[in-house]
Amino acid sequence: MLKLKSILFMHQLAILIKTYKPDFERAKVLINSINEYNIDKIPVYISVNDEDYDYFQDNLNTQHTLIKDSSIYKTNVTDGWRYQQIIKTQFYRLNVANNYLCIDSDSQFIKNFYLSDFIYSDNIPYTIMHESKSFLETMERIDMDTETIFFKQALKATRKILGTKGKQWDYGPSPYLWSCKVWQHFNEVFLASKNQKFEDFFNDIEKTAIPSETVIYGEYLRVCNLIPILPIEGFFKVYHYKKQFDIEKKFHDIDKLKKVYLGVIFQSNWTQKKKRFKLF
Repeated sequence: MLKLKSILFMHQLAILIKTYKPDFERAKVLINSINEYNIDKIPVYISVNDEDYDYFQDNLNTQHTLIKDSSIYKTNVTDGWRYQQIIKTQFYRLNVANNYLCIDSDSQFIKNFYLSDFIYSDNIPYTIMHESKSFLETMERIDMDTETIFFKQALKATRKILGTKGKQWDYGPSPYLWSCKVWQHFNEVFLASKNQKFEDFFNDIEKTAIPSETVIYGEYLRVCNLIPILPIEGFFKVYHYKKQFDIEKKFHDIDKLKKVYLGVIFQSNWTQKKKRFKLF
């Protein structure tokens, strides 16, 4: 394993995989896909729950940098879903990259990818920011009310605090592309001025909606304007729900998806009790 101290310079971009023991097999598939398609050798950091670190160290055969969550940030939040969001947003504290691609274990790259897919120039990343019309149309087909869909609810609650307005932007799906400069400013300037931690901000949002870290990032970027906003759609094809895949599976063709996306995600919330889908 590479040690964190061996990183002697700041990269333009890093890949952050936040995972834990129950997702070990998924993480291996993701890492193998990164090894195959990471043409520009973008550095990879694998952050795991402290209690799972030894297991990963003993069983994950990789040259990527394995770290404990606590080396990034210590939080008293124990709910897994909120906990992992908080850890992801604090990665900037390691000071190893100007930007990072934050990716979950249920993801898999399907074709070559390059630094230029994520970075425009001079350490300026693209920003995932769009109206998500095709996704909303699909959600209506599976009888989900898109007026109350998760990212819109998180957006509404976040805007009440930040004072932003305008179109209902979607800042996803995963993987997320974030500037460390934006997260640092949010935590160390905005929240510090309110004598808050990230957890406090989460709690404020949760009074009316389920928080979303990527909504917070996108809306705060619009507030601080620390980097130019160069909007793009998501990098991966995401199957959020089984009903969605049931509708689209007859069109599921990896060779065709490669022309549009860098990867595919079958979200683990509905595949965890099934074998991982064979993509090829």
